[in-house]
Order: sequence, then structure tokens, then C-alpha cells
Amino acid sequence: MESTNTPWTGRDQRAAEDEIILEQPEIDEEDLLEQPAPVEQRREQPAPVQQRREQPAPVEQRREPPSRVEQRRDQPAIIESTIQPPLPKNQRPKGRRNRRNLLLIVLGVIVVISVAFGMFNRSSGSGAVNTTGQSTPLPSSTPISNRATPTPKVTVTTGVPPNVTAGALILLNPGIVRPGTSMGVNGSGFHSRAAVDLAIKQQLSDQGQVVTFVQTDKNGVFSGELNVPATLTAGSFFIEARERGSNNVARARGMIAGGTPQLKLGTQVGKPGDMITVSLHGFSPGEAINVYWNAISGQPVATLQADGGGGVGQAKVQVPFGAAGANTFLFVGAKSHSLVTSSFYLLSLYPSVKLSNYAIRADNQMSFSGSGFGPGERVLVFLNSTSGQPVAIIQTAQNGTFSHGGAFVVPFALKGRQTLVFLGEQSGTSVAVNWMVEPYMPNAQASTYGGLPGTTVSFYATGFAHNEVVHVYVGRTQNSTGSMVSCFSTDQKGNAAAAGSYVVPGNAQGKLVFTLTGSKSGGSASATMSVTAAPSAVQVPTQQPFTCPLDTASSTSTSSTPTSSTPTASTPTPSTPTTSTPTP
Repeated sequence: MESTNTPWTGRDQRAAEDEIILEQPEIDEEDLLEQPAPVEQRREQPAPVQQRREQPAPVEQRREPPSRVEQRRDQPAIIESTIQPPLPKNQRPKGRRNRRNLLLIVLGVIVVISVAFGMFNRSSGSGAVNTTGQSTPLPSSTPISNRATPTPKVTVTTGVPPNVTAGALILLNPGIVRPGTSMGVNGSGFHSRAAVDLAIKQQLSDQGQVVTFVQTDKNGVFSGELNVPATLTAGSFFIEARERGSNNVARARGMIAGGTPQLKLGTQVGKPGDMITVSLHGFSPGEAINVYWNAISGQPVATLQADGGGGVGQAKVQVPFGAAGANTFLFVGAKSHSLVTSSFYLLSLYPSVKLSNYAIRADNQMSFSGSGFGPGERVLVFLNSTSGQPVAIIQTAQNGTFSHGGAFVVPFALKGRQTLVFLGEQSGTSVAVNWMVEPYMPNAQASTYGGLPGTTVSFYATGFAHNEVVHVYVGRTQNSTGSMVSCFSTDQKGNAAAAGSYVVPGNAQGKLVFTLTGSKSGGSASATMSVTAAPSAVQVPTQQPFTCPLDTASSTSTSSTPTSSTPTASTPTPSTPTTSTPTP
């Protein structure tokens, strides 16, 4: 097919250019951002129309395949410099329309924010605050830039707010206190250098009691402190500040702190006499706190003293007597009459007693040591039964103990096994202890083991009761008491040496047995001597029946309570018999 050369016209050129523009692929925005071409550069190097017209590119040449898009991206200046007519709406790319819509939305938001800031600046720049509660619109005909700034008006309020007192004013610090504590008072609105009396009232109608006064400074202000009386009861009270020589008066109300006192016991189980730790809080400062047991009557078992804060950090209280089981401690404030109680479980007492000697002879002293009784009570000591009179009375210490008390002298009448009963007078608790009364077993001997008739004999003895009279018998058998021939008294240890006197009769011969018997202890001992026959007859006067002169000084009967005084020991001096010595 032969080609026909057709003349090239300007209209054909423009049509070809439009076709090329329509067929150009869409250039991505990111590519343009990566290699932007300044507008000035594009304007300085425009592509002349005449040059494009002189060198037109064939249609086939201008229609480049999609693979050469990258080559065109390297030449953004040529694309931007080409004047392109606007495309119809139906042929415009969707990406461009979306970007334009987004741009419009952003511009709208910026406009709204700008308008809002403008209104805020206009309202805050007026310099006056509307306190009437009504809004006054600005005239719409007046431009904002030409409006005159109104001058703020100062409004003077003649009324006084309901929570502010006109004139003098006082404040309490703190407003809630306990009786007896101190509180601060701050005042203002008084005259300069004025004296102000501070009075306290339980009721507004009361006359009040002036407790102190203060002096204001040059500004009519003062700061003082006063002590709240301990006599104030729970509830409100009033502090009145009255300026001297003026009508300036200010009042403030305070409150007496209420509430129940608090008590803490170190232990809630114990026995009488135990010392327990007590902690108290919530009483009036410095007041006495009486401690009662089970009832608020009679004398308190203890009295404690509160400190400046109305408490007792730690104190010792002794558990009193009471019935075993549940009991109650009561703590009562002497001024505030505040009461707090605590239960206490009282254990039973189990006393014990130790004797100084569990086997003892009569006329010796016995002492006792014990524990587990009530504090400070008397312990009654009974012999074998509590029905009779006590043989001793012992006073316990505050811890319910005693040591080496009693001083009980064992009577001579007691023989064998015995029992002592110890009874607490207040606690009622008792304990019984068994013991033994041992018999006296003395020893005795004559001053000589042998002799002739007419020989004078004395005696040595040990093991008798102290200071007792010992009778000497001759011829005593089981069926006969024999004849008393002498007597003597022992010393403090129950001993005697060369005591008594006896003259061997002239008709005596052979073995002579003496029986020595204690008048109180009943102890008996024997002494023996041999009498040698005289070579000739011995003339010894006949002896009269002997009567012991010591029996008149002391009773011959055994006494249950022997005297502690030492009787005077006297030894009778027998008359010396006349003896004849045979002449050999």
C-alpha cells in the first residue's frame, strides 16, 4: 500500500498532542515529590511552541509503550511545562478527586479553629467580668476592629456574706479538744494595741469565765493560747473575745471531744496478787483514774494518774481477791467520770507451805515458809483442825508469800503424828502439812560408878528439854514409881553436869539404879552405880522423904505453851551426914 503525503496542519498537530496527553499514564504523586521541579525553573525554560511545531514527532513515536514510563519520570520538567487543558469530570482520575476532597476538609477544619480562637481572644480581651448573670450582645453593625474597649466598672457590695462576721473575728485551733488541754485563739478586726479578754462559756447565755487576756498588735491582730477547763462536759462550748473599753466582741464555738476511753490489759487471766500491765487513753488530762473490782463501790483497789494527753502509757495494777472465774476491772475518771471496763478471769489459788522441820521434839520452835496465798492477807495456822483457835498468825507479802514466819513452839502434850492447817483469811484457800513430834531420849550417869555406903553422888545428863526440872528416883520399876531422892534443872540445851545430890544409905549394897525423868518432856534416863559393902557398920542418918524445891517455881504438870523464860536452876545442898570410919 502506497503512502500518501498529507500536508501537516496546526489543527492536526493540536489533535495529536491532545491524544498523546490522554494516552499518557498517570504520574504518581510520590514520584513528583521525589523529584520536584521548581516553578521558577520550569518558567525559565519553557518549551517554545514553534520548536514543537517544527519538530513534530510521529504518532507512532509519541505513543511510547508502558515500559518507557520510567524514562519519562526522569524528565519531570518537560511534563510540567506542557500546558494541558482541563479534563472532563468523568475522565479525571479518582486519586486526584480524593486528594482534593481531603484538602477541602482540612481547610474547613482550619477555618473553624481560627474562628473559635478569634471569639475566645475577643471575649478575654475585654478586661471585665460580667457579674449580673445577663449577656449583652454586641451591635452587628459595628466592626470588631473599630469597637472601643469598654472601661470596667467597680461595683461596691454593701452587704456581708452570711459566712463572714463583720468587724472582730476569732478562730480556734483546734476546734475539737479534750478538757484540760490547750487550744490556740487567733483574732483580727480589733483596735490597735488593745487588750482583749478571752472567756469561755458552756452556753451562749452563760456569763462566762475569763481565763486569760491578750494584747493586739498595731494591726489589731492577736494570737494567743488558753487552757480548756477540765470541768467542761461533752458537747459544744464558746470562746468569747471582748475588747476592753470597746464594743468589739467576737465568738467562736468549739467542741469537747467525746468518745469512750480505751483500755488495754497486758493479760486477762491471772490469780490474786499478780501484777498486770495496764494502758489507758481517752481520759481527761491529768485526772486521777480509780480502779475498781467488780463494782464501783467502796475503796478503789488502785489509783492511776493520767498524763497531759489524758492517758496512761503503762502502769502496774495488782489483781485483788475474788471468786474464781469471770470478774471485771472498772476504770473511772475522777473528773470526767469516763468509764471503761475489762473482763478478767481469776484463777484459783494453790498455796504451798514448807516447815522448818518435819520431825521435831516438843518445846522447840517451828517456822514456816509459804507461797500462793492472797496478797497482804493473814494466814491462820491451826493444829489438826480449823475448829479451834489458831496456834499462829502469819502476814503475807503483796505477792502472797511469807518466809520463816509463825514461830510456833511445839507443846509437850503433842506426841507422834500431827497436822498443821494453813488458811488464807481473805482468799479462803488452805493447805495442810503433816509432821512428827519426836520423843525425848536423854542420857544420864552418876558421878561415880561405885562407892561405899555414905558416898555422896551427883548426876550428869543430856538430851532433856531445855530448862526443865529433872527428878531423880531410886527403886523405880514397872509396878512402882520408886522414891524421889533428888532433882535438878537443865540448861538452855537440856543438859546438866554434877547436878543434884544423893547420899548412899548405910544399908545399901550391890547395884544401885537411879531413874532420871524430865518433868515436862517425860524423857527418862537411867544411871547405875555399885555399892561396895563396908568392912564395918556405917552409921548413916535416915533420910526423910524428898520434896523437890524446884517444883514450886514451875508447874509439875505439862503445859501446852511452855514459858520462854529460863527458870532459875537451884540445886539443893543436902546435909553432910556424919560417917564413922572404922579403925583397922
